[in-house]
Amino acid sequence: MKQIDENKFSFSARAYNRELDLLLTALDTTKVGVVITDCSQPDYPIVYCNKAFEELTGYSRNEVIGHNCRFLQGNDDNEEQKKVIKTALHLGQPCEIEIKNYKKDGSLFWNQLRLQPIRDEENNVTYYIGVQNDVTRLKLTNQQLRVEKLKVKKTLVEHDNNLSEDEGLLTAVIDTVRDSVLILTENLHIIKVNRSFLKTFHIAEDEVLDQHILGIDNGKWNTMGLQNLAEQLSSKKTSIKDYLLEDFPTRVGKKVLNFDAHFISHTTNANIILAISDITELRELEKRKDDFLSTASHELKTPLTAITASLQLTQRMLPPDASETLKGTLNKTKSYVDKLEHLVIDLLDASKIKTGRIELTKQAFDFDAMILEVVDKLRGKYHDNHFEVQGAASNYYIGDRLRLEQVILNLLTNSIKFSPVNRSINIHLSRLSDFIKVSITDYGLGVDHQYQKKIFDSFYRVDEIQKQYPGIGVGLYISNQIIKKHKGTLWVESTIGEGATFSFTLPLKYQDHDKENYDM
Repeated sequence: MKQIDENKFSFSARAYNRELDLLLTALDTTKVGVVITDCSQPDYPIVYCNKAFEELTGYSRNEVIGHNCRFLQGNDDNEEQKKVIKTALHLGQPCEIEIKNYKKDGSLFWNQLRLQPIRDEENNVTYYIGVQNDVTRLKLTNQQLRVEKLKVKKTLVEHDNNLSEDEGLLTAVIDTVRDSVLILTENLHIIKVNRSFLKTFHIAEDEVLDQHILGIDNGKWNTMGLQNLAEQLSSKKTSIKDYLLEDFPTRVGKKVLNFDAHFISHTTNANIILAISDITELRELEKRKDDFLSTASHELKTPLTAITASLQLTQRMLPPDASETLKGTLNKTKSYVDKLEHLVIDLLDASKIKTGRIELTKQAFDFDAMILEVVDKLRGKYHDNHFEVQGAASNYYIGDRLRLEQVILNLLTNSIKFSPVNRSINIHLSRLSDFIKVSITDYGLGVDHQYQKKIFDSFYRVDEIQKQYPGIGVGLYISNQIIKKHKGTLWVESTIGEGATFSFTLPLKYQDHDKENYDM
């Protein structure tokens, strides 16, 4: 069994020692975000982040490891700051800048970033430490103060004249909203509702005004789910998004409701705007679609199996003097049937994922060897493409080998499909802390930034690409769900016209009761 090099920077359980334990404890108690990147790996991936960084950005450690720090920049134009960082990294120098970054929920924050290189005995930069501090409040204070002063002055001048106009405007605004809207006091008593609420729930306005939200419809709304929402609104005093309640009892039957709440603070009190979306019909349509896909896929699979068997039998029974035209026709038919069979399998997998019926069959296997086997298969099929595999991840991993092979095949065939001119594809394997990372880079069409998250949704296709390269848009969705099932993260980095890099990380220990994976 191969020994792990304890001199290598790694935070796996076997590498812990007293000094490292103290260091990690100190880093996790500090209030500033800290990341460490590995300069020996392509693109300087993150190999460590502390808890403060997770709280600052909203991303979990699993979602951060393996990324370059620029993923926080979104699609923002920070050319000047990027140039400063790039120069510092190139020269191996420290730097300090303020740069616009984005949290996981999309909210902007100003990051005071300090970068410090770590050098080895030969004076080579091996790691960079990045210290991040949210200075948004400090940076925007003066601007906000000026704005607030103007608002207060304007409000005081116009308050008496415009009070009734504001009330009418508020009523007009909320009545044009399709969702049901309630305006509540801090104590969750209703002071205003819109027409959509009254129409959706068949309730008269005088039945709800001044009522506590749990008292609606003579207390029928006093369910455990709504009690929990009310408790969160009362105690946390923060906005809430996408709070889902299923089988919620109403006068018109049970519904699936989605709640969003937003606090509006005043000088002496606060109000809550509660928006309720009735997604009952949408859920039913999704269920019908999933049922249809499942049924159609199963119904197609049986005759396809028979057709495949008949074609194979026919090919084997061909006489030696059969014409080349007949042989070519049978081979072409077989290739079309294979494509259709793969499509049916993808639809079945998508259906299983949607209904939560996809399961992993975990076993120990050589992860690096699995990658090489998949690449070798594709080399034999796509002779015009050049595949280059670099690095190493792990020769011992516990997971679902067949499902992970499916992910690699999906990503590689996508790279082949969308790289019609430059047919080079690079596969890079690496070990980052207690994660393994796989990156697949092509030099094809690329993916626009606005679509880089949407392409992992089921049945999503970019319109411009769909016209040139037809498909149903489930391959990336299935791959993303398989990686999530392994507690990993899949993402893409790309520039239009310059290709794309699809990467995923997998934790070597992804459940507390699992044994950690080590190289043999």
